[in-house]
Amino acid sequence: MEKTIIVMFLVFVFCSVPSFGLSFMGPPKAGLGQGQYRIGLDYSNSEMDLEFSASGVPSETLEVETDMLFINLGYGLVETWEGFVRLGVASIEIDEFDGGDEFAYGFGTKATFIEQDAVSWGGLFQIDWFEGDDSINGIDVDIDFYEIQIAVGPTYEAENIRIYGGPFLHLVDGDGKIEAVISFPISGYFDVEQESEFGGYVGTQIDIAENSCVNIEARFIGDAWIITGGIGWGF
Repeated sequence: MEKTIIVMFLVFVFCSVPSFGLSFMGPPKAGLGQGQYRIGLDYSNSEMDLEFSASGVPSETLEVETDMLFINLGYGLVETWEGFVRLGVASIEIDEFDGGDEFAYGFGTKATFIEQDAVSWGGLFQIDWFEGDDSINGIDVDIDFYEIQIAVGPTYEAENIRIYGGPFLHLVDGDGKIEAVISFPISGYFDVEQESEFGGYVGTQIDIAENSCVNIEARFIGDAWIITGGIGWGF
């Protein structure tokens, strides 16, 4: 009896729990000189399929839509290497469920490997953490997860514009817990994973003033499409 109720709760949560998307990446190269700082805003909107699974319950693949907004703080470690941290919020929707705004954070690094005339080759690594909790018809849901993005590729630079892109790897892992009390307390656990791991992206960065620029990029990863953008000020 208890196992049956737990299974019913897990199936319900699979149709209601918040999830996540792909965050902004930008050019796969260092964009700050040694000792330079940057502050910016990164935004992303995505739709993708994610797999939810739990012991004794068939896995469920659900489409989720996510909006994320980060404050990005960057620093040039050397001329060809920068690091950054991000703090922000994520808003998630699944079917009729609106998860609201939840705290999100992360960090990353970019490096330039080769510079030749107007084309540079480099790479980036970034990781973001998300967490959330909600109560759905008396069921308390807690979820913690992270996503890793690794990209390499070229950046073409003209006078006031840069065009960039390349392949990238996307990894997602997370877990969650549900708790409820009817005539007795029960609880269950579930895992979260992405359906696709490899994708490609293309974007452009345009200077709008001295040490200021805007970005917009599109990404495709098997079962997902993503539109992201950002604006940054260097000093």
